Amino acid sequence: MRTWPRSAASGIYEDRMQLLERGCSYLNSAAYNIVKDKPSDFMRKHRYFDMVIFLLQSQSTIYCAIPKVATKTLLTVMHYVHYRDVSNHINTNWINVDIYRARIEQHANISVLVNEVRQIGIEISKTKEPLSLASFIQMYLDLLQYGRIDDVSPVKPVNPWRVGPENMFPYLVLKSLSNFSDVFSPSYTRFLFVRHPFERLASAYKERIATLEKDRVWPEHTYDNLRKQICVRHLRRGSHKILLMRKQCEEVIPSFEQFLRYILINTNTPDGISRMDFHWQPYSTICQVCKLKYNFIGKYETFDEDVKYLLKRFNLSDWNFGKQRNNESSYSTWKYQQMYSSLPNDLICQLKYLYAGDFYLFNYRFEDYINRPKLVCTLNSKIKNPDW
Repeated sequence: MRTWPRSAASGIYEDRMQLLERGCSYLNSAAYNIVKDKPSDFMRKHRYFDMVIFLLQSQSTIYCAIPKVATKTLLTVMHYVHYRDVSNHINTNWINVDIYRARIEQHANISVLVNEVRQIGIEISKTKEPLSLASFIQMYLDLLQYGRIDDVSPVKPVNPWRVGPENMFPYLVLKSLSNFSDVFSPSYTRFLFVRHPFERLASAYKERIATLEKDRVWPEHTYDNLRKQICVRHLRRGSHKILLMRKQCEEVIPSFEQFLRYILINTNTPDGISRMDFHWQPYSTICQVCKLKYNFIGKYETFDEDVKYLLKRFNLSDWNFGKQRNNESSYSTWKYQQMYSSLPNDLICQLKYLYAGDFYLFNYRFEDYINRPKLVCTLNSKIKNPDW
């Protein structure tokens, strides 16, 4: 049985877990038991669930990757541990995985894997192409940990959201489970990292909407189109006689308020919330926090301390994140707070209502971002029939 390392600080994580349990119990959100569900059936009900849930079956671990909460860094660690374990078991049976299914991974197509790595901008010359699964995995492990394939190659950190070797190594994805009962065994770790809801939302706006196409490192067609849709919608409201062409919005960045009003459309019901983009959907919904009963909760605000527990859990105590985490934002908390200072009260109240679960279940304070002592929100702060 695998357990978390114990220390005086472990009480913090016990408190976070118990707060979540009490909150779910109070709101009666955990009444529905998913243990007997097939993951494929559950994923059909929850649009993004299969995109954010990652497994390490050899480590008895499940992780919900909440966008804009250090997911690139954490997924890099998850990928590293997975491929390390693949490497350790190339010629033997997996722990927790039957030998027939393990051989699917052991007979991966090397040329396909190499091409996928090249597609994310990593240069691999013909002379350095790995010829075996073992040599490919070692190259990929170096790339994940050091950002390079050898000592002379340029450093280029991997974005784990963009590389797809897990297509050849299926045990990183939820559908590889036959049912949920496996992840509720006493030995399983179910973890996620959370962030102040308003900071996460502002960060998503800055990266996904307030960045023009020409300024992106990687193409983001979905969010470039969304940015233009918000722009067109706003301008049409201001001038009903003119049918504006999308070209007029090519270089326009919608304001934070315009963005918020757009994403809040149809979010007055649980079904509407579940259809939100996963970069700003409440994580209490996207991770189904009450149904999965997470037993380790890290926080973005205490990331450096919390992630040490993960590294010890995976025998990676010597892992070095360097001076800056993978794509860590240079925006300060104060700057994010200022983005809310000019928003009208009605919009602030809608946001408070939308993210009520994130605030309540993970002990975040609304007042840390909104300094309006006289603000009175008429909306019910307790979401009815929450889908958590």
